Amino acid sequence: MTVMARDRDYQALLGDVRGRRVLVWTCNTCARMCNIGGRDAGERLAAKLAEDGVEVVGCVSSSAPCYMVKADRMASEAQEEYDLVVALCCDMGARNASEATGTEVLNPVVTFGTGYLDRNGRNRLATIVCGKTVYDEDAEEVAARNGLWMSPFV
Repeated sequence: MTVMARDRDYQALLGDVRGRRVLVWTCNTCARMCNIGGRDAGERLAAKLAEDGVEVVGCVSSSAPCYMVKADRMASEAQEEYDLVVALCCDMGARNASEATGTEVLNPVVTFGTGYLDRNGRNRLATIVCGKTVYDEDAEEVAARNGLWMSPFV
């Protein structure tokens, strides 16, 4: 699993997207498990942005948009023209959003790296080298130390 956190609050994101036609793009796998994305969070964000005057043309989601074939499918689901994709996913999903849509992508997410959900459902950042765990830390603590959030925008 890829562990990630968002890098700004809602007001900052709103300022970044005002005046743009926006497609919300989100991962229903890792980003959902990290509490920053997924279909429900993406749809809530799209609705809130629209409520606040942003022209939102839709929200697309898929498991693992880091797979190019899934990103291509997501891009084909958009029914209207847009000039900005807001990607609630890891950096690879955002990279694929750019390639699949040919559109500018805003990715308000920091990708930490690999990790897992522990038995209590908490995100952990972890690195394994030659079968040995060399790093294992609570991802929310890492995010908080770095001024980031592991929660949806709305």
